[in-house]
Amino acid sequence: MKTVFHIIILSFVFFSCANNPDLPIAFYHWKAKAEFPVSYKNTLAKTQTDTLYLHYFDIKLVNKKGGSNDGIYPVYLLKEVDKAYTDFTIIPVIYIENQIFKQQIDTKGLVERTHKLIHQISNKHFGKEITNIQIDCDWTRSTKNAYFEFLTLLAQDFELSATIRLHQIKFKNKTGVPPVKKGTLMLYNVGDLKNKQQNSILENSIVKQYINSETDYPLPLNIGLPLFSQTIITNKDNKIKIIKSTNRDVLEHDTHFKKIDKTNFTVIKDTLYKGFYLSKDYNLKLEELAEEEIISSYKTIKNSKLHTKAVVFYHLDETAITTIDLEKIIDAL
Repeated sequence: MKTVFHIIILSFVFFSCANNPDLPIAFYHWKAKAEFPVSYKNTLAKTQTDTLYLHYFDIKLVNKKGGSNDGIYPVYLLKEVDKAYTDFTIIPVIYIENQIFKQQIDTKGLVERTHKLIHQISNKHFGKEITNIQIDCDWTRSTKNAYFEFLTLLAQDFELSATIRLHQIKFKNKTGVPPVKKGTLMLYNVGDLKNKQQNSILENSIVKQYINSETDYPLPLNIGLPLFSQTIITNKDNKIKIIKSTNRDVLEHDTHFKKIDKTNFTVIKDTLYKGFYLSKDYNLKLEELAEEEIISSYKTIKNSKLHTKAVVFYHLDETAITTIDLEKIIDAL
């Protein structure tokens, strides 16, 4: 009986350890309607995720009359939230356009408006105020002072984290370090959308241009890893549009398209595709991610002196989480 009991205990311990990875996993959710299909439920259960970064709204410069006279408005607000999300730790994410900080603004007033809207959304969907938030902004050397002032004032009422880009790591002495407690290094959207031979979502060769074994940063960092694909449409004037998905099978079998190489297709007859009118000679570049690219890019980060705390996958999307082998990625991290 004692032996059997020990076997049961050991089995339980092994099972618990196998299902409790040392590396915390979280997800971004970046849609106006936060639905909760079975695929989300299963993914979050398998990854033992208890934290979700929920996109609340964007702050942008828009041409709009009435209201605030500075032209700064919230857009893409979170509209619906499934009650299942109340079981998770929610960290609101607010994206703010860098362009805003290139002009003279009433920073205190902007902070007050941001503060008010965050609390309104939290109370509406979760019945409480949430004070742990993340600010997403691709600030530059010229906007750092204004942006950091915004963060400093906002931090009087919130516990802040901020998104960090690769260039802000490499050139930290020029771009500065935001006045927050921690950051999330966005390891996606790292390349050139117009480069037809490059996967702009993520390539380890690009990451290595910014990060090496001696790279450090004064903030602890979560690592944001991509779980999405996209199609880049380039017209005759070299202007681009992005479709947040790919459909290789359609392009390879539709006579309106001609395959140029593994990644690129050209339009040979005018057509309508995914709601976009495409003219002859437009180019479509498919950007799809292999699990190996995600893993190798993450290992480049781990082999540096950056202090990494967790992984946050971008993003919680049914197509993404059923297309990419998430288990393979997590096992290799």
